Amino acid sequence: MRRDLTSALLLGLALVGAGVLVSRQAGTAPPAVAHSGSYAPLTATDAYGGGRTGGWAVTWTTGSLVGAALAVLGLLVLAAVGGWVLGRRSRLPATPA
Repeated sequence: MRRDLTSALLLGLALVGAGVLVSRQAGTAPPAVAHSGSYAPLTATDAYGGGRTGGWAVTWTTGSLVGAALAVLGLLVLAAVGGWVLGRRSRLPATPA
């Protein structure tokens, strides 16, 4: 029983950590888009300039979405383990009839 609890806790922590790492890696990797045509897309400063975003903007890439999904899944596992532990501790002892 205790081994299952430990493995579920480690699984949740590993999923959250993997989600953070994948999301961070996706945010720092340069976009791999090659434009061979005559019309180049706007640069990041042109697209997000003008102070509309407060100086920062979140661009959701596939990697950042996968990282967010892994982190949410890990948090759900941790919440389930926490609920199971709290529910197990709050059981009242059986009273003889």
